[in-house]
Amino acid sequence: MKKIAFLLVSLLLLGSVAANAQGVIVKAGFNYTNASSVQDLKSGKTGWQFGAGFQTESWTGFSLQPELVYKVKGVTLEDATKVSMNYVELPVNIQWGPDLLIARPFIFASPFLGYNIGTKFSKETTLADTINRNFHRFEYGLGLGLGINVWKLQITGKYNWNFGQITTWSDAQANVKGLDPAAKTFEICVGLKFF
Repeated sequence: MKKIAFLLVSLLLLGSVAANAQGVIVKAGFNYTNASSVQDLKSGKTGWQFGAGFQTESWTGFSLQPELVYKVKGVTLEDATKVSMNYVELPVNIQWGPDLLIARPFIFASPFLGYNIGTKFSKETTLADTINRNFHRFEYGLGLGLGINVWKLQITGKYNWNFGQITTWSDAQANVKGLDPAAKTFEICVGLKFF
C-alpha cells in the first residue's frame, strides 16, 4: 500500500506542473553506484534507469524539469554477492543555461526523493540477510550536473549524493558498519522531448 501511495503522490506532483510544461521528456540511461564506507564492499555496480518528466519554459535562462524515474542501482560485496536496489525517484532539475538557437547547454542542481521498491541479492549470505533486514526504504539527496538540449534531444550527466543511510546496522566483531550514508551515483541519460 505504501508503494502505491508513494507512486500516486509522485504522479500528482508531476502533473501539477504539466500545464506550464514546454515539453514532455522521455529519458533512459546508465548509472554507476558506489558506497565506499563498507568494509565488505568490493566494488560499485552499473545499473540502468528510465523515466519521464516535464521541462518548463526558460525564463532568464532558468527552467525546471521535474521527473519520475525508475532506477536500478547496486553494489558488489566482498563475497561476490551482487546487491540490486530498485528505486522510484522524484528529482526536480533546476536548470540554467543560455539559449544559443541551435542548442542550449545548461548546468543544473537536482534535489531528489526516492523510495526503494525492492532489493535483490545474487545469493543468500549472512551479510546479505543482515543488510536486507535493516534496509531503509526512503532516500533523499542532491545531484549536480551538466546537459545540453539540441532540437528535441537532451543529453545529461549527473553526480548524485544520497544523504540518507541505505542501512543502519553494525557488527563490532567484524568491524563492519552500515552502508555509506552518502552513497554516490554517477549517471548519463539521453532524453527525447515531445510537443
